[in-house]
Amino acid sequence: MNGDIFQELKQFQEYANKMQQLMSEMRDQMPQHAEGEDAQGAVRVRVIAGGIPESIKVASDWQRRQPPENLGAAVVEAYGSALSEWMERWSGGLAQADWEARAHQLDGSLGQPASAGTASAPPETFERDVRYVVPRPLEEVAEDVLTAFDVVERQAPESSVQPEVRGNSAARRVVITLGSQGLASCEVEPEWAARQSVVRLNQALDDALADARAKSSSAESSGPDAVADLNLGGLLDEALAIMKNPRHFI
Repeated sequence: MNGDIFQELKQFQEYANKMQQLMSEMRDQMPQHAEGEDAQGAVRVRVIAGGIPESIKVASDWQRRQPPENLGAAVVEAYGSALSEWMERWSGGLAQADWEARAHQLDGSLGQPASAGTASAPPETFERDVRYVVPRPLEEVAEDVLTAFDVVERQAPESSVQPEVRGNSAARRVVITLGSQGLASCEVEPEWAARQSVVRLNQALDDALADARAKSSSAESSGPDAVADLNLGGLLDEALAIMKNPRHFI
């Protein structure tokens, strides 16, 4: 029974390490940036890694290309174009490696019984120096192991949906909404926009976007980074120390 607990903890640590490695490699494949315009070329949006909008700029002759009441929709359209370009480039990079198969294989590995060779190996075969590890009571270690499994379970995509946030420019002339899918909407007061210079209009767009991104950062869920906070190595060392000293089971 105790050997089973140890093997499950070891398997869980290996799963978490492989998941972090896979996600790190996938992040490395992300394009650094991409740009896109609306169909009329009135607005250009630049996105960075992750499809996050970095800048929004209107053309010097934007009013010839788009009426003021359509400016917000043009921003969303330009963002969609930039995001499509970013996704196409990222997909091209991922296509060069078997990312999907690796992810499915990793997803199915947790919870599967260990191989016969692994299951029969005694804890001492794992080369970890636990001579100076003073483990907590078995009940506390077991509780942390259960918590760790719960954290990984919550890493499912549907459990990490980011709430929408609204960023505002001065006097709320421009309002930008960011959500889990990136830029969700852009509202620009038409009468005000028609009277502004390109410089002031771009500044208002920058201010609203910066405000939205700041709020989005503070609202972000911990996501996969929560796995890094579990101290799996410490849990494994405690479990191994307990296994090596039968007094901890008394």
